[in-house]
Amino acid sequence: MSEEDAEQVASAEVTPALEGGTYEIIRQRLLNQSADLKAKLGQLDELRKSVFGSVPLALKKAERITTEHNCIPRDMIRAVGNTFIFGYNVQFGLKTSVQISDVFSIFDYKDETFHPLSLDILKSGQFEQDFANLYKYYKETKFVKFSQIGPFLFMVFRVGKNVTDIKTFKWAIQGGELHYVDNRSDHEFVYPDQYQFEWVRTHRDLHRFGDHPHISIEDILFVECIGGDLTIKVEDNTDTGSGILSEEVEFKDQTLDDAEIFYAKIDQIILLKIKPFQEREFRYFVYNNKLREVHRFDSLRDACCVLPEGHGVIVPNGYYLINGQIKVYDNNLTEMMFERMVSSPNGEDYMYVFYNRKQGNYTILPYNIISQNVDNPIYCNGFSLFKNGELTYFRVDEEPQKHHVAQIWQTPFTLEELNNETDKDHFLYQIGNRDVVRCMAECSEILNLATRDSTYDELYIDLVKRSADVVESYFWIDNDGLNGLVDSLNQIKETAGQAIDEFNKVNRLKKEAVERLKTVEITTDEIFEEISKSEFSLIDDFVSRLAELRKVRGEIISLRDVSYVDLQRVDSFEKKVSGKTLELSEACVEFLLKEESLNPYRGRVAQLKDSLGTITKVTEGNELVENVTGAGHELEMLIDIVNNLKIEDSTQATRIIDQITEIFTSINQLKVAANKKIKELHGVEGKAQFAAQIRLISQSVVSFLDLCDSPEKCDEYLNKLMVQLEELEGSFADFDEFIVEIADKRTEAYEAFEARKLSLIESRNKKASSLVSSAERILKVISNRVEGFDSINDINGYLAADLMVEKIRGIIDDLNSLGDSVKADDIQGRLKT
Repeated sequence: MSEEDAEQVASAEVTPALEGGTYEIIRQRLLNQSADLKAKLGQLDELRKSVFGSVPLALKKAERITTEHNCIPRDMIRAVGNTFIFGYNVQFGLKTSVQISDVFSIFDYKDETFHPLSLDILKSGQFEQDFANLYKYYKETKFVKFSQIGPFLFMVFRVGKNVTDIKTFKWAIQGGELHYVDNRSDHEFVYPDQYQFEWVRTHRDLHRFGDHPHISIEDILFVECIGGDLTIKVEDNTDTGSGILSEEVEFKDQTLDDAEIFYAKIDQIILLKIKPFQEREFRYFVYNNKLREVHRFDSLRDACCVLPEGHGVIVPNGYYLINGQIKVYDNNLTEMMFERMVSSPNGEDYMYVFYNRKQGNYTILPYNIISQNVDNPIYCNGFSLFKNGELTYFRVDEEPQKHHVAQIWQTPFTLEELNNETDKDHFLYQIGNRDVVRCMAECSEILNLATRDSTYDELYIDLVKRSADVVESYFWIDNDGLNGLVDSLNQIKETAGQAIDEFNKVNRLKKEAVERLKTVEITTDEIFEEISKSEFSLIDDFVSRLAELRKVRGEIISLRDVSYVDLQRVDSFEKKVSGKTLELSEACVEFLLKEESLNPYRGRVAQLKDSLGTITKVTEGNELVENVTGAGHELEMLIDIVNNLKIEDSTQATRIIDQITEIFTSINQLKVAANKKIKELHGVEGKAQFAAQIRLISQSVVSFLDLCDSPEKCDEYLNKLMVQLEELEGSFADFDEFIVEIADKRTEAYEAFEARKLSLIESRNKKASSLVSSAERILKVISNRVEGFDSINDINGYLAADLMVEKIRGIIDDLNSLGDSVKADDIQGRLKT
């Protein structure tokens, strides 16, 4: 990783606006921290390379392999040391026997050059005899490939038309030499398992029945091929047949168990292999449970390997990663078989080799676990990998040649790990290259999560977990020589933790935006369906549908203000509705050119005029005005349509507007007459209603006065009555003659309640004076009795038990209840003294 990569991440960041939400701010902070982490990883990578050395995948040069005859090469393989065997086929015409030199050449690879050698390493009497017999008894014999399985080297020949019609020669690699074994080991030449997992076939116990039945895959995914399509769902809901992916099937009428369905679960990835009823080919899909997304992935048809560290899966022409990245190379290669996997000593690079048995093509995919991608896929017809990691390969020419171009590449796939002996004391050297590579790979996964454009439900939970795992798993990550790498990871962990709650809020807003958009989409589709069914024989049909289109377009425009709405879909809907509105408007104008087009409005106006004479109540008048106003709005919309359309013949537009204006005039006259009628009826109904309200208030005055047993109650009920009068005044503000009567009623009520209040206050004062006089008499008696006692105990006993003292306390309570606390306190003080 370089500083340029870090700059690219930084340049991809989006500065949040001041009005942005909390989530956007946290997201921006996370992007900044990711850029910092990437820069520090780049520094660690440079430090690692300086300590352990580095062998990049790069083209070194092109060299030629020269053979004795014109031939078509088929394969090459390193046999012992740097010696390799070059295999090919030669067409000799009339020659009756084939020699070993007609099929094989030996070369020594030295100083990036191919030096021809003798065939001495293949010297074996038994091999020569077996070789001669092979070409003698099998007339269609062709050399096809080399293969090394364990300590044995196989020379594979095709002796028939099928790729399985083969004969092999088996050699043992021992002590730097080749030793011929036999020609009876065809059964030992086998390819590894083409799938590094087991396909599981679904059965009836996994069926879920309902209106739209489906088959459950680990209770995560739900699949069916009924109803005319292949559907993949993520919810166990048999009430609906919709899902996240749908494809048509050839045979529409099939049952749930007619299709052949296989699956394989690899961590968070589910691979599907489905063949609908009566179809020849399987369809392949890959589903990511984290991202809840599915892709068609027919590249799974031939072979599939699981990538290291749970990164994903790799196939002959691409790969799919757990982070959702999918890559398919357009190389038109089919029927590829997995042959082998080679790993680099440091555990950073893995080379996957696939082979086509019919055409003899190789596909080599080198995968790097730090960058998590395949750089420079290699397509060839034969290759050889040497101890120092140099790889040479060739491609077949259309015509037989003597000189065959071979490219030489430097690769990290050396037999031994490269170390810099001068840095043995460096702390990274003590840790080991593999551990450092593994740590960097996990940090790269964290970067991919933190900087991904699309998010999924548990993204930030995964970020927190993975950041914590890296810090806890690699004790050396806080070393001072790593420039605070652990600090960057802890910052990302902390920020991701803060983002969890905010992301849930944003997710909720996104779901609401999707629901609103879906509602508008359904409404739009319903309107379009109604338009397609309408005959448009009346102008009302045009008006009602155009009004619906105008309304739904307003709803679509309002969606632009909804947070996290898909603006592209909003634009698409608006464009769709605008187009339909224009189309219908043009049809409406064509219809308006007919003389009888506005007859429905003329008839409606005439009908409303007739109903004007039958109005006896204000509500009926208001209903009439509402109908008249509605007709006016519809006519206004018709005028807008005519004005907004480019009509070539201006006289036609003028004629339409004149007709509408004529109806408008009748509508305005009718509205004036209706309002006049309403005003008359309102006066009659208002007087009756006002009289009833005034009578009610008069009765309320009498009733409230009876309930007033204290001055406080007088104030309370007076306020309540004033509120009623204010409401009544507001209801009849248009009637000047009622305002005076309301004012008189207000004055009358005020005077009545004030008189009642004064009466109650006077009665309360008389009662208080009477209680004070009684208390003074009793206090005088108590004073005389107390003067006759000799001790304080006698006095206290008297005050505690005498009825006269209790009477005084009762008078004090009565005075307090009357609100005369001053006199009550005076009597209380005199009692104590």
